Amino acid sequence: MRRAVVLASVALLVFGLVVIAETNIPETPGAHVGGTVTVGVSQTFIDMDPRVMNSVYDGYIVDSVFDDLVSLDQETLAPIPCVAKAWEVAEDGSETTFYLNEGIKFHNGEDLTAEDVAYTFNWIIDPANGSPNATEYEWMQEAVVIDDYTVKIINKPEWTPYCPGIVSESASIVPMDTCEEMGPEQFNLTPVGSGPYKFVEWLASDHITLERNEDYWLVYPNLDKIIFRPIPNLATMMLELEAGGVDVVDMMPAQDVARFQADPNVVVQQVPSLTYFHVSFNHSHLPSSDIRFRKACILSVDADAAIFSIFQGLTGIRAYGVTPAALWANDREYLQSVALEEDDAEAVRLFNELKAEGIIPEGFETTIYCPLDPRRTQLATIVATNLQENGINAQVQPLDWGPLLDLLYRSEADPLGEDVEIFVMGWSGGPDPDNFIYYLYTTENAVIGTANNYSWYSNPEVDRLVKEAATVPGCDQTTREALYVEAQRIAFVEDLADMMGYHYIETQGVLARVHDYTLNALGDIEFCSPQCNVWVDE
Repeated sequence: MRRAVVLASVALLVFGLVVIAETNIPETPGAHVGGTVTVGVSQTFIDMDPRVMNSVYDGYIVDSVFDDLVSLDQETLAPIPCVAKAWEVAEDGSETTFYLNEGIKFHNGEDLTAEDVAYTFNWIIDPANGSPNATEYEWMQEAVVIDDYTVKIINKPEWTPYCPGIVSESASIVPMDTCEEMGPEQFNLTPVGSGPYKFVEWLASDHITLERNEDYWLVYPNLDKIIFRPIPNLATMMLELEAGGVDVVDMMPAQDVARFQADPNVVVQQVPSLTYFHVSFNHSHLPSSDIRFRKACILSVDADAAIFSIFQGLTGIRAYGVTPAALWANDREYLQSVALEEDDAEAVRLFNELKAEGIIPEGFETTIYCPLDPRRTQLATIVATNLQENGINAQVQPLDWGPLLDLLYRSEADPLGEDVEIFVMGWSGGPDPDNFIYYLYTTENAVIGTANNYSWYSNPEVDRLVKEAATVPGCDQTTREALYVEAQRIAFVEDLADMMGYHYIETQGVLARVHDYTLNALGDIEFCSPQCNVWVDE
C-alpha cells in the first residue's frame, strides 16, 4: 500500500545540537558518469507531489526528484543530514530547530530556503488542503521561519515531547512559489524538486523519465537518465530482467530467486523489511464488526501454509502483529504463541450462529479487495477459497491503485464503506513502532478521504497507549516498548483486528552492470543520495 511516514527513531530527538562534518562535494564529474538505468516497477504510479503522495511506488520517483529535510542511514536507519545540516531539540522536546544547507537550488533555479521548508509542512497540516499525509503530522503545530536558512518546527502541547522524528518522502521539500503558481494538480503531474534528477515526462501506464540535475548541490549524479516502467505482471518483469530490458526490478517472486542467484548477470539483493501486509476487516459495520465473524474467518485459514505457499520462506514471513519482525517492540514470540490455528468445525459453527441471528443475512456475499499485486491476489484467493468451503460466498476483486484507494477512503455518501468487508493492503514504515500501529490502528487515523486506518478499527485503550508511547518523557525506549506491546496485544489478541499478515523480505534483482546500488529495509530505490551515486558499465 502507501508508504507510511518514514520516521527516524528517537535518535533524532537527542537533546542538544547535532553537528556534522562538511560534505565533500566534487566540483567536476567523476570517472563513472554516463548511461541510463531502467527500473521495472510492480505497480502503476499515481502522485508525484510528495505532499499528497500515498504509495511506496510513487516514492521511487520522489526519492530522486526531491530532497528530504532529514535522511536515513541505509544501514543503521539512524537520521542523517540532508537539506538540514544540523538540528537542535529544546530541552522539553517541544520544538526542533533545523539549520539548512545554503546553496541548494530547485530545478527551475530558485533557491531552497527556510520559507520553502515551512511552506511544505504547513501546507500538509492545513486541513483546507486535504492532504492524505496530514495525519502523519498530527503532532505538529506549526513550522516557523527564523531566517533564510533556519526553520523551527513546533509541537502541539499535547504531543510534547514527540519521540519519533521527521524523515519521510512526505517531508521532501517543495518550492513554495512554483507550487502556488502551478497549483496542486499541475505540480502533481510535472513536479519540480531540488533532487539529483529532474522530471522529464510521465506517460501513464508506460514510463516516467528523469534526467540528471547538472547543478545538484550534494554531488554530481553519475547517471544521464533513469526510466521507471510499470510492469505489474511479475513474470513479464522477470523476463525483462533476464533479457536486459530492465536493470532493476523492485520485486522478485520467491520462485525466481534461486534461478537469478545462479545467473552471473544478476545480483539478488535481500534484506528484512519494515513492512506489514495484512488481510483486514471493515470494523464499522456488520457482520465484520462482530468479533465472532472475524474469529470464524481467521479459523477458516491455515495462515502458516498460506504465507509459505506464496513466499516459500524466501521473500516473506508470517506476521503475528503489525510491528515488523526486524523492529523493536514486535512482541513476536508471545503473539505467535497465542495465534489462532485453523479450525474449520469451529468456524462453521460460528458462521451458522451468526446466520441464525441474522448477523450474516440470507444470501450474504462478500468481495475481498486487493491491489493488482500477484502475491496479495494469491493470498486473497486462498482466503476466499477457504471461506467458500466453510459456507461464506467470497470472491476476489483486484483493483488498480486509484480505484482501490477511492474505495477504501470512503465518502460522505458511504461513510461506513458498505461495499467493503474484507481487503488486503500493505504498509511500509520506518524504524519506530509508532509508524505502524499509530497509522493503522488508532481512531485518529480513521478519517473519510484521508484514512490510513482503512479498517476503521477503534479501541480507546489502544488509542491511549499509543499516544502515551509517542510522548514518553525523555523518550525512554524501554517504557515505550512496554506500551506498544500492550496496545498490540489488545488489538491482535483481544480484538482480533486482522485476519492474518506477512512481512516482506525485500528482494530485488539488479543487473551486474549496475554499481553502488544498495537495497535497504525501507525498500527505497535510490540512485543518488548522501550514501550512494549509482553508475553503470557501458
